[in-house]
Amino acid sequence: MKVGFVLYPRALITGVSLAAEMLSSAASLRDRSSQRRDPFVIKLVAPTLQSPSLTAGIRLQPDITFEDDTQFDIIVLPPMWGNPFSAIRCIPEIVPWLIAQYQKGAQLLATGTGVIWLAETGLLDHQVATTHWYFYDKFSSRYPDVNLNRQASITAANGLFCTVSINSQSEMILYLISEHYGQKIANTIETHYGHEISKTSQQPFYQIGGQVQFDESIAFAQDWMKRNLSQSITVHQIAQECGLPLRTFNRKFKDQVGQSPHQYLQQIRMEIAQQLIRDFSLSMQDVAEQVGYKDAYHFSTRFQQQFSLTPSQYRNMVKAKIYNVE
Repeated sequence: MKVGFVLYPRALITGVSLAAEMLSSAASLRDRSSQRRDPFVIKLVAPTLQSPSLTAGIRLQPDITFEDDTQFDIIVLPPMWGNPFSAIRCIPEIVPWLIAQYQKGAQLLATGTGVIWLAETGLLDHQVATTHWYFYDKFSSRYPDVNLNRQASITAANGLFCTVSINSQSEMILYLISEHYGQKIANTIETHYGHEISKTSQQPFYQIGGQVQFDESIAFAQDWMKRNLSQSITVHQIAQECGLPLRTFNRKFKDQVGQSPHQYLQQIRMEIAQQLIRDFSLSMQDVAEQVGYKDAYHFSTRFQQQFSLTPSQYRNMVKAKIYNVE
């Protein structure tokens, strides 16, 4: 796999560093024959080989310029600090390069204000997209043909991925890891990097790879599940709360989220459990009850199935990472 990170002035370092570490770690978990057959390569791409000044004045050395003929599998466009629209005038060569890469099969992932580059290419016209909330109005005014969704934290359309923040970018990276390297490796990466990603602010998102229309009833269902996580919840009960017939609700939910309501509920229970174990000194029984399990053993079994670690092993791993100063 070849991954390109595009560098430009005022790009956020975290839009490069965390994603690069997650992808690199995932590639290293493959068996040796897979690594030899498909070596993992990261390249930093910029207009020139001169280092652009990123956030905090930190500079990264580009590996190649847009004139290089390297074809990438994934290209990441990090967010920019401040007004992004001035960058369009300064680095116009990014646009034709992105179009050429996409036409040859690259997946393009843009975060926050970095989404303007995808919009400038015209590839997002009549496609669903999202961006940083502060620029919603300016973005809609400048790109009226883009279907901007102001509720979604992640959107996807034909290999064009938009995320609103570093957190949602990391969620998208996990998805790409699962697509390229398998769910088992993605689960391992989530286990080791998940404590660095806050999921509490995540909003409902589009099904990865789909172009379905956003449905407020499904957003309501997701929010209702999160607010009632400690309760015993049935899919029939959720459908009633949404005012939908059970069959219609199941179909709509699967179309938009890419999972059944039951699968989604189990997923968010495990995610919240991770946060509780990481951030609070609760007993495992208390954690289990907070996320809807009355029996700590049942909770522990489900947690281990999801993350290949028991809750206690996960707590020990996270604490070791936090307090290891060597």
